[in-house]
Amino acid sequence: MKRHIPNLITLLNLACGTVAIVLTLEGQWQWAVYLVLAASLFDFLDGFAARMLNAYSETGKHLDSLADMVSFGVLPAVFIYTLFKNLFLNQPVDAGKFYDNIQWVILVSVLLVPAFSAIRLARFNIEKDQGTFFYGLPTPAHTLFWTGIFWQVMQSGSLFGTPLNLFFMWAIMLIMAFHMILPIPMYSLKFEHFRLRGNLIRYLLLLLAALILILTGWGGLSLVILVYILLSLLNLLLARRVS
Repeated sequence: MKRHIPNLITLLNLACGTVAIVLTLEGQWQWAVYLVLAASLFDFLDGFAARMLNAYSETGKHLDSLADMVSFGVLPAVFIYTLFKNLFLNQPVDAGKFYDNIQWVILVSVLLVPAFSAIRLARFNIEKDQGTFFYGLPTPAHTLFWTGIFWQVMQSGSLFGTPLNLFFMWAIMLIMAFHMILPIPMYSLKFEHFRLRGNLIRYLLLLLAALILILTGWGGLSLVILVYILLSLLNLLLARRVS
């Protein structure tokens, strides 16, 4: 029975992601964000349960990636598409033909997000060394980054009080999407145990994340992921200096 527990948790991740997509398209964006957070929690718990129960399986491995493709591949693309659609709707009526043409280019480019997410997840499945570092920004981290932005924009129409610029947002989308497939080592947040030794970066990130979210609310998720990226790069540089 215990070998099925991680797969059940993975299916809860899938269910949260699927319902969140529907709710986003229906305009219930707040509940969609809450379900993203639940999906992220289940994504952490399924791997943790598999390690604690020693319940690894090939089925579970591929099921996890399929669930992640929905919750952390398709769903962030729906968030980004919604943001871009709102930005185009807020353009002046006389914005001109240029915006009509660029609109389709930008909206179609959102397809890069699920495409690169699929590549990232496929590479993860065949990576032999999954120890301290992953290669490329993990899809859950990418999704949480956009979840923070999505929450802020849908709630206030701005990003940390600054009006949104269409092309700035497009550049951010492209940079973050490519970050998933570039061979940049990113620190693994998987806990093998809860001792401080070996988990210092993980606990530091959790502490900083808690402080950021207390001060900024769910919109601070984007800042948390930026801190995660920075800590990963700093840890990599320190490791190379020591070696």
